[in-house]
This record gives sequence, C-alpha cells and structure tokens, in this order.
Amino acid sequence: MYISSRTIKRKPRLTGPYGSDHSTGSSTTIVSKISLSLPPPLPPPPGYVDNKPLPPRPTAVLLSFRQQGFNTMVAYHKNAAEYHVAVYMNCFMPSSFVTVIRRAHEDGEVVSSFEMGISTQRATVNMHGTEKFVDAVLSRTGKKTDDRIWQWKWDEDPNHMIGWHREAPVRYCYILDSAGRPSGPMIAAFVVCSSTSNVRQASPQPASITIYPAGQHIMDHILTSALLVERKRLTPSPMTMNPIFN
Repeated sequence: MYISSRTIKRKPRLTGPYGSDHSTGSSTTIVSKISLSLPPPLPPPPGYVDNKPLPPRPTAVLLSFRQQGFNTMVAYHKNAAEYHVAVYMNCFMPSSFVTVIRRAHEDGEVVSSFEMGISTQRATVNMHGTEKFVDAVLSRTGKKTDDRIWQWKWDEDPNHMIGWHREAPVRYCYILDSAGRPSGPMIAAFVVCSSTSNVRQASPQPASITIYPAGQHIMDHILTSALLVERKRLTPSPMTMNPIFN
C-alpha cells in the first residue's frame, strides 16, 4: 500500500469563549457578546475624590485693635471689623467701668461684657448671657514672670479652659490640661500695646492678637480673656495702691 509523504494540512478554526467560529462568524456579533459579558465597573473606594481640589488649609487670623473714639476700639482682620469694644462708666459708681464686646459694630450681637474698677462689689463677667464673678473664672499662678499663667476656666468644657503664659510684650495662649498647665499647640498670641518709648516714635505700637487655627472655634473666649488679663495686669495691686490714680 502506497502512502504519500505529502499530507494535507487543514487550517485550524479559531473559536471564541462561546465556541463561535471566528473564521466564519461576524466580528460585530462577537464583540457585542464579549461586551455584554463584562461585569459593571466597580464603585470608587470610600473617601475617593475624583480630580477635586483640596480645601485651603486654615490660616491664622490677625486682629489689630484701632482706637475709634474716646471709649471705643475695633478689632480688624484685613480691614474688616470683627469685634467692637466699648467702655462705659457705671453712673452709680463712677470709679467702675463696664467693657462691652460686640460682634463687628456697635449694634452687633453682644459677645461678652465685664465690669471692674474701684468698688466694694466683686468684678463680674458675662458671656453670651451668663454672668459670673471674674475671680471665679480667672486666676493667676506662678510668682515669677516666666512661670506666670493666667488661667481662664469658664465651665467644664475643656475647650473653655485656656491659659495665658508670660506678660509683656507678647503673651501666649494654650489649652490647659486637667492640672492647669499648657497642653497642645499654641492657640493665640497677644501683643500688648506699648507706650511711646522715645520722642522719635510718632505713636505707640498698637495691640494685636493672632488666633491660630487650633483656637478659632473659641475666638470669643480668647478675646474676652485677653482683655480681662490686660485689665488685670494694668490694675494696681494692693502692694502698689499708693498712689491709686496715675
């Protein structure tokens, strides 16, 4: 029996995933079948933001105090009034004065007020309609200037327990821990008003307060306590009562 050395090679048929004959079937039908078989796209992971810009980082707020009249000053931030501060005499006790802090202007919302002076009555402070004695919410620790801390504790809220460290020319503010010591980042810095040091200086350095992001949610407490501490600092102590008036 004769067997030829030449064999006939048949072209293999290409089959798709569904057994379709690629050599004879329509390519459009095959593509559509494959497309229909693909699973739906997965949802983005939690917290994923698609090409959206990040919010700007919070920056410090600088409040500069400007005298507006014989009894008024305004705290400005970038030429916009943030707080209006006015001082009034107590007509029943002319040696006692009431400081009223309002939001933005003289008719704005009352933020706080306090009354201090030469009087037999204890000094009081009012925050958002609640009145307390000043010596119940503001105290001083430390005898040396470097160790001195003015502690402001309005209530049991940890955010309302802050301390002012050091005296002039710059006073620093921190959240206080349970022991009454500064804890965490600095939340504010108060530059006290300087007096004219020489005849070449046209005017004294204005006071200003910088409130950092960690303290911007308690700006009212920071400003009120800063003004109270400055008033206390400039008030004669019992050891320097002679003379009382300058």
